[in-house]
Amino acid sequence: MITIKEIKTALYDVKPLFAVLQNLYGCLPETGCQCEQPGVCCAFLPEMTWMEALQWTGLIRKMTAGARTRILQKFVEFYLTNPIRPAGCPFLGNGACGIYELRSFACRAYGLWGPEFGNVRTRKSRQDRKALLQMWQKFGLELPPQMVEFEIDYCDKVHCATEIAMSDSQLMDILQQIYGLDHALPDLQTKFEAEYHSDFSFLIASLVLGYRKAVLGKFAVVKEILQQGTDERLQQMLDRVSPEVLESP
Repeated sequence: MITIKEIKTALYDVKPLFAVLQNLYGCLPETGCQCEQPGVCCAFLPEMTWMEALQWTGLIRKMTAGARTRILQKFVEFYLTNPIRPAGCPFLGNGACGIYELRSFACRAYGLWGPEFGNVRTRKSRQDRKALLQMWQKFGLELPPQMVEFEIDYCDKVHCATEIAMSDSQLMDILQQIYGLDHALPDLQTKFEAEYHSDFSFLIASLVLGYRKAVLGKFAVVKEILQQGTDERLQQMLDRVSPEVLESP
């Protein structure tokens, strides 16, 4: 498990690397989107690198107490209910990204990959959702059909603000450089990938609730909502969120 103390130490140790991360982000062209449903691609959180997760954690730590509590609650709720409720990225508001300058590589590169590569990723996402359905079925729970079937096709509405375009190999090279920054903290990188599946919402929920309670709590919340139509357990867990949750003891 990853502790608050480890995160606080890591934020101090790798602070210079955040500038490197931003420079790598700057290698990507600015994009615009002509989609008629802005924000629909933000229905789920993308996988991210450990350095990106640290950057987001540092951002949340700098928020005011009220803002920090609200965003932490959104991440916990997202983690606990994402199999059955399309809540969208907690940083999404009114169809726009609330942390646009600090959005992850996956968000920045969305729509830039070639059609073939993008469609492969979409197919893999759909396969993963079917596997998720089967997992919940083993526990005797049927997920809502609209959530099981929800998966937009890879977007072809994204366009570069300049004439400069990037090939898949160029995008992959930048991604590998970003991923390489994680090697500064190999132990925490391994934990984030193996124990949290590179899921930032899982990390936040475990910091708020404890790792075991986050895992078991997700099953309990989903079960209550599906079988009883209530969310009392969810509300109890959200009530445990405090602005001090990201402060080391």
